[in-house]
Amino acid sequence: MNHTAEQLQEQIQDLLRERRFWDVRATLRDVAPADVADTLSLLEPEQAALAFRLLPRDHAGDAFAELEHDRQEQLIEELGAGAQPIVEAMDPDDRAELIDELPPRVARRLLAALRPADRKETQAILGYPPESVGRLMTPDYVRVKPDWTMDRALQQIRQFGSDAETIWYVYVTDSSGRLIDDIRIRKILLADPNDTVESVMDQRFEALSAFDDREEAVRQMARYDRFALPVVDSQGVLVGIVTADDVADVAEEEATEDIQKLAGMEALEDPYMRAPFLEMLKKRGGWLLLLFLGQLLTVAVLGHFEAHLAAVVVLFIPVIISSGGNTGTQTASLLIRALALQELSPGDWLRVMRRELLAGVSLGLALGLFGFLGVLFWYSVGVASTPHPVLVAVSVGLAILGIVLWAALLGAMLPLALQKLGFDPATVSSPMVATLMDVSGLIIYMVVALMVLRGTVL
Repeated sequence: MNHTAEQLQEQIQDLLRERRFWDVRATLRDVAPADVADTLSLLEPEQAALAFRLLPRDHAGDAFAELEHDRQEQLIEELGAGAQPIVEAMDPDDRAELIDELPPRVARRLLAALRPADRKETQAILGYPPESVGRLMTPDYVRVKPDWTMDRALQQIRQFGSDAETIWYVYVTDSSGRLIDDIRIRKILLADPNDTVESVMDQRFEALSAFDDREEAVRQMARYDRFALPVVDSQGVLVGIVTADDVADVAEEEATEDIQKLAGMEALEDPYMRAPFLEMLKKRGGWLLLLFLGQLLTVAVLGHFEAHLAAVVVLFIPVIISSGGNTGTQTASLLIRALALQELSPGDWLRVMRRELLAGVSLGLALGLFGFLGVLFWYSVGVASTPHPVLVAVSVGLAILGIVLWAALLGAMLPLALQKLGFDPATVSSPMVATLMDVSGLIIYMVVALMVLRGTVL
């Protein structure tokens, strides 16, 4: 929490203690909703509830939408019937998200208390699948008809623009409500008042389906450099719009989820400091146990080759294995990001394989050469002792080449295979790739060492 919020919190607490309620209202009225939320989240629930009651209705709704879900639930319980006007003042998409996160008993009570129009809007949004674009959209936008004059279109904007999420774009629909174009408002403002809307239409527009995954909204908004996109149903009827602020929240959530998965754990549903401790242990511990069991396979590999091992061979196991894990992690991260940005698809597997085959050989030769020279260096300074330093160096160099090549192919093909099977490619976490490479890399090294050093060191 920033220092300004803490200072404002102390000021609001003093005003509430002195029962100077109009001063509380005046102090918070000109503060940005996000900063109001930060400030009031520091107060005790009863104090925060009182402050919310003092705020102008629309300002209270905007600030309430910025609170974390657990804090919203506390305040709804504290506000009682006073929560209704604040929730009604929230944007429809924020209101639907709030009700969806509340316990069923509280959600039903709050939904029933809403005005019929607000309740209908909220239920319509909640009717779409979770994680879909329909859950993000707002029904607050301005629509016009193609045969209207610009003068009439401007009257429509003046009448409904104050409640719209944005008026930068105006949406053109036919008599059945189907979207046929979207127009920048500057075209309407600069056109002759007697021209028709149809005269400035080009019928080139991008729209989202309400049933698309919400990540599609992130991709489309970035692709077309838009801060608002229309949303249509299966019949092409305009049902809402999605704006940049909602998409930014989704992008942050999805990026956080992918980063956590790449680290080898299930994604947390709450911010780190608010995540229940036992839930965090469960989400981290399951993956760690699975990876630990995978690492136990290295014991079986070493046990199988135990009779052939020599001290000089064991000495270079860590550096050889790490080269494979690092390469595999690099490759998997590149492919997961490329899949997320739709730069490629599972159908491109052959092209990806050829590219990573070339990269694996190139990187493997470079690292293998360094490995070869490294063995000779450690032999020359007395760290490694063997009567056959060149053969040991050759085995290390060849093993690194094979391991890096295999790691590049494995790290590339696993995300593609998972996406093809309908799973999240981010499941191919860095620890998982490292574990797979520890086991398979150890096998590659031992096989190469046995082939090169048979009859000498081994």
